[in-house]
Amino acid sequence: MILCDIGNSFYHFYKDGEIFKESVDKTPQLFNKKIYYISVNNSATLKLKESNNLIDLSKRINFNTSYNGLGIDRVFACLNISNGVVVDAGSAITIDVMQNSTHLGGSILLGLLSHKKNYNSISNKLNFDLNREVNLNKLPQNTIDALSYASLKSTILIIKDISKDNKIYFTGGDGQFLSKFFINSIYDKNLIFNSMIRVIKDNKL
Repeated sequence: MILCDIGNSFYHFYKDGEIFKESVDKTPQLFNKKIYYISVNNSATLKLKESNNLIDLSKRINFNTSYNGLGIDRVFACLNISNGVVVDAGSAITIDVMQNSTHLGGSILLGLLSHKKNYNSISNKLNFDLNREVNLNKLPQNTIDALSYASLKSTILIIKDISKDNKIYFTGGDGQFLSKFFINSIYDKNLIFNSMIRVIKDNKL
């Protein structure tokens, strides 16, 4: 079974239990099997469709939400969660609240790497890699720690404010890193792929 979560920057593949990714800027590889997919990137989808047999799973679900314009990646991240908060920490960090299998709403933050890019756009003197080991319990005493402190603490505090005492399900490239700041967290790198597998089974595809 081949699954593909097509994002803004990467094709995220799941093939026979193995996970890997390819840049959407490159020509995607050719598979001899059909590919079950979801996508937020139309041009990347067309490139993959040129040489592969694709099945769009977004047409096979019912999802209870009043949110206007909710991305299909966020839908699938939440699909298997009845109660809790879902955090997908990639290029952007999305936070979504689920209650009784109903999506109540959510928020979108800059991804951690995007903070670095935005600081650099202000001044090349702010062009630093984030210090992920910065002490968040005392005021920074140098510029790199000041940038890192602001980026990490603002992200963590917003997640804490939205999640309250609910269980938090983390996924995405920075999901495992962010999950360590929360005692009520679960990290699942396969969160979206597990939802895709469920939809395939439910629809007997």
